[in-house]
Amino acid sequence: MSDLSKIGYLENIIEQVKNIDIEKISDSVTSEPTTEIIEEQKIYFWIRLYINEENPNIEIGDDVTIEYTTSGEKLKTKFAAYGKKGLDKNHQDEMVNYNPEDDKRILCLMIDTKEVNFNDEIPFIRTLFKTGYHYEYQLVKRNELLFKIDKNDILLDYYDCDF
Repeated sequence: MSDLSKIGYLENIIEQVKNIDIEKISDSVTSEPTTEIIEEQKIYFWIRLYINEENPNIEIGDDVTIEYTTSGEKLKTKFAAYGKKGLDKNHQDEMVNYNPEDDKRILCLMIDTKEVNFNDEIPFIRTLFKTGYHYEYQLVKRNELLFKIDKNDILLDYYDCDF
């Protein structure tokens, strides 16, 4: 670095220091750390819904409402993807075969964990999520737990669901 560029750099710093308004500077200094949450992390539960027929007139991004008819509880989820064909696992639950082709009879629904764990309006539905705070083993009849596509009010005919 040449002496000429050092002088210009130092003069620039001196000018910036001269422009500091000392009236706005406080003498009280705290050593307490401060935090500011800029963006909160989102964590989702995934639900696999095994339906009887392919192509139930649903598109990725559509809302699907889960309704427990006995109490009238409702929970809105988002259809995110189809399941995959040939996702074979061995006895140690390790994947041994993967086929990227979609299985249109498996719907993958997602829901924010906060909507489940901290929602007092769904006391029964939240007990179904295995990794949720309120999980309990439940036995539910299919006609008591309904899955409905919101945009066209289609009731999904399913044979199993995995929370």
